[in-house]
Amino acid sequence: MKAILMKGGSVADGQRGTVSRADVLVRDGRIAAVGEGLPAAGAETLDCTGLMVTAGFVDAHVHIESSMVLPSAFGEAVLPHGTTCVIADPHEVVNVAGAEGLRSFLDEAAAAPVGIFTAVPSSVPATMLDTNGAGEFLADAMREFAERPDVAGLGEVMCYYDVAERRPEIMAKIALFRDKTIDGHTAGMPADLLDAYIGAGIRNDHECTDAAGMLERYRKGMNIYIREGSAARNAEVLLRCVKERGLDTARFAFCTDDKHLATIAAEGHISYIVRMARRLGFGWGETARMASWNPCRFYGLEDRGNVREGYVADLVVTDDACNRIVYVIKDGRLVAAEGRLTGTTGCGAAPRRDFPNTVRFREMHAADFTLPDTMKKVAIELVEGQLLTRKTPLADGEWRGLTRLATVERHGRNGNIAVCMLKGYGIRNGAVATSVSHDAHNVVCAGDNAADIAVACNRLRELGGGYTIASGGRIVGELPLPAYGLMSAENASTVAETIHHLEKQAHAMGVNRRIDAFTTLSFVALPVIPSLRLLDTGLYDVDESRFIR
Repeated sequence: MKAILMKGGSVADGQRGTVSRADVLVRDGRIAAVGEGLPAAGAETLDCTGLMVTAGFVDAHVHIESSMVLPSAFGEAVLPHGTTCVIADPHEVVNVAGAEGLRSFLDEAAAAPVGIFTAVPSSVPATMLDTNGAGEFLADAMREFAERPDVAGLGEVMCYYDVAERRPEIMAKIALFRDKTIDGHTAGMPADLLDAYIGAGIRNDHECTDAAGMLERYRKGMNIYIREGSAARNAEVLLRCVKERGLDTARFAFCTDDKHLATIAAEGHISYIVRMARRLGFGWGETARMASWNPCRFYGLEDRGNVREGYVADLVVTDDACNRIVYVIKDGRLVAAEGRLTGTTGCGAAPRRDFPNTVRFREMHAADFTLPDTMKKVAIELVEGQLLTRKTPLADGEWRGLTRLATVERHGRNGNIAVCMLKGYGIRNGAVATSVSHDAHNVVCAGDNAADIAVACNRLRELGGGYTIASGGRIVGELPLPAYGLMSAENASTVAETIHHLEKQAHAMGVNRRIDAFTTLSFVALPVIPSLRLLDTGLYDVDESRFIR
């Protein structure tokens, strides 16, 4: 591995929050020296005059499955944007395949070109209302993972009522990871539970959406992960509050949570939040603290996250505004230049094996999607631009003009099928189906006729999961996601291009152009967001906490 000298740039020190003029010498995967006038001594020299040298960016909380590619392809998608390390919570994989899925994810992550440290999912299943593949993932099953060096801690603890009541199942998980980091998730949590939640040992939250909520958590000692993903756009209001109130930047990190490939390609990854911080007036020292140093410190990654002698050589060279990622160095190798991979990521080949087919239902027929009479009186109505839905009463016969929605249990556990009506989707002469359906990941399908719904579902069964579009009794578009029905084995650009084509195809068939044809369906079975959700167990009224029969 050839040594690299980054010469003539300014260096951001995230620990001190300072910037100084210095050269940086990298050798054998580590930072060998930082100082002015370093000799090249045979190293490859990169001219960094007028540029900022900072530690590689770190995503403090991300679900890689949301990119719909395996960790190796995900890494290749984010590296050119300066992200060199992520803390990944494989909540989706583990809901489908439990400990086996987690082992597989860790194997895949070890071969990725970015550093991936895993937070073991804490809340599987997310609720007991529907049917996932893994059943309950309890502390005993987690024990084999707790001491692994690539495991950073316990993933986001969503069951805050259980924590407040100190129920033994969640407290056993927290105790198992007591010496590591325990991630928070306070979305929807009543304010009077916060003290008990923090008292259980949960020290961070990525779910702040406004300044008031963030300040409450900050004042009670929590570290705040400022999030900007594809759907959740929270960073600017939170960063403004940090800046205007002079809050301690040692308590903040950046994360994406869920960010799709197309969004990453269009605007960047953690680099997008870094650009925002610079625009809002944060200096490079404090920006590097939040983007790199803090997340490494929060997760005990002691030799990462800063430009210091002896540290792992994960580095970004950028212009002052972070509009241009000039160089990315990972483990001492130049892996990207001017926003493109150099072809020398240095990662091992990703494990190549056949994934088990986790779409396990019998062959479907049109008759399986007959609408019950009780479902002709109410519909799920989509709310454009939001994950929320409305509970909408239907007049006599009104159901005939709406889209039929079906959720099919796909893990081979009970064979459940639930059907209702969906308003605001709008497909004509066909059906769209997906096996990506948070958090239980059953198959969800929407169509204007039962025959095409059956065709779309059956093709997912053959593929082992993915996206399908059916029309006129045949498949007219598909994206296979054979890795647990969640991720493709293809590269990021291929998957992004296929998704774009399928979206155009779905909209041409009448799907509301103001919604994402597939992502919308991925959330209509999630029973933790109001108001109405179609689970494999039936139509669930979230507001009233009851099934509609």
